[in-house]
Amino acid sequence: MDNIPTDSEIRARSTALRRIVSILLISLAVLLLMERFGTDLLQAFRYGMQAGTRQHVLIQGLTAVPELCYLLALFWIRQALADFASGAFYSETISRMLRRVGGMLAVGALLNVFALPSLLTLAGKGPGYLIAYDVTGLVLGAVGLSLIVIANVLTRAAALQTELDGIF
Repeated sequence: MDNIPTDSEIRARSTALRRIVSILLISLAVLLLMERFGTDLLQAFRYGMQAGTRQHVLIQGLTAVPELCYLLALFWIRQALADFASGAFYSETISRMLRRVGGMLAVGALLNVFALPSLLTLAGKGPGYLIAYDVTGLVLGAVGLSLIVIANVLTRAAALQTELDGIF
């Protein structure tokens, strides 16, 4: 029983981790915008929006969609940490977070593996294949789908616990 953290320890750790995740989220969002669109915006400012620049912005926008899904998953992790910091530790918060994060990880990974190569080909800058065989993307998608299943199991367990509490 000594290894089980107290409510106040969980709240303190959640607060600290929420700060770290917030800094990470903001940093990654700024870096994503700068990496994907910084050069194009600078060129558009200097020389005006040219056809090549428009196509490059479209391609960078398509490439950023899975990354935006991952950032949204990180945002929801941050939101769950804020809930934990305020004392909401139990299944509803955890299930909601797992469902949202799992969904965004799965959508981002599946877009990256299955949709992005085809969309880039349609935009004129395709990699030359229709499906990107990417082990990390496939594993990330499977982990995301698994988190959704785990969230459903936790929701069901909470409902059964409530039912048992009502009986006894």
